[in-house]
Amino acid sequence: LSEYFSCRSETTERAVIDFIGEGCFGKVAKCLDLKTYKSVAVKIHIENDENDIKCEVEMLEAIRTLDPEKKNITRFLESFRFNDLSCLAFEILDRSLLDLMFERDLMPMTLSEIRPVIHQLLVAFDALKGISMVHTDLKLDNIMLVNHKDQPYRVKLIDFGLARPVSQLKVGDIMQPTRCRAPEVMLGLRLSEAVDMWGVGHVMAILCFGSSVCCGPCEYDLMKFMVQLVEGSSSPGWRLNSPEEYKKEAVKKCQQCQEGLENEDAMAFLNLLRSCLHLDPSKRLTPKEALKHPFITMIHLVNDKDTNSYAGEAHQLMAVCSTCHSDEPGDPGI
Repeated sequence: LSEYFSCRSETTERAVIDFIGEGCFGKVAKCLDLKTYKSVAVKIHIENDENDIKCEVEMLEAIRTLDPEKKNITRFLESFRFNDLSCLAFEILDRSLLDLMFERDLMPMTLSEIRPVIHQLLVAFDALKGISMVHTDLKLDNIMLVNHKDQPYRVKLIDFGLARPVSQLKVGDIMQPTRCRAPEVMLGLRLSEAVDMWGVGHVMAILCFGSSVCCGPCEYDLMKFMVQLVEGSSSPGWRLNSPEEYKKEAVKKCQQCQEGLENEDAMAFLNLLRSCLHLDPSKRLTPKEALKHPFITMIHLVNDKDTNSYAGEAHQLMAVCSTCHSDEPGDPGI
């Protein structure tokens, strides 16, 4: 594959301008539609199994029933074959959250920047839950900024290559990147949409702290870390902090929050984070429940948005959400 060749489908012809991404599946090309003269992204499968490609197309056809703007999901245009390669065409987006974090030298985002991102992800996962689909592969490089210059922190969920209907999830299925893997996946327990909410919690932690909350090169180390976090350990070096100690340290990490509104916002963030990372999937918040959480609704900030700079900035950054899903539960009513 090289630049400056064209790929033709039954509906149009597209000129390849550049290659903007790659993975184990193949490459993603930025193309110019020679009929509309609009840029599109074309995912070109090179190595994938035909059954895997068929499953991905089925999932993409299923999400076509969802409004890509209101539900914050990538717009799928069509699937086609060119030179015996399977190709998938999508709207062109800006760059991933992973790219943004690297541009910031992995400097943590503020809570006011994190909130609209998580709000939009929750809307996307609530929509997927509504059609009984699990994404299974949430990570920073699968969260795309739409147009960061004109719409700061407007995001969409991409890459449905590993998505599955809930009915097809089987005990023992391996999914999610290792460091993002939910405990029920590691333990071979019954799986549900709750695995995606674990992924949301993991994303929240990375954006806030600049690193994963779980550490370890393998599942055993990850599970040991999770258990020690919840239950403590006989080793003095692994003593579990008291709730007061935990809050004190966590708030310190949450951008050195001051007393007052910032402190209250940090507490709301940490409460939502812990609710998404509950070891028991049945006790994890659903997307709909999370959309009603105080961190998302900003109920503790609403009365001060005109008089307090922190509350004002929080509401300003959440404005990007109001144009996408004003009818959703937890809408901040901006």
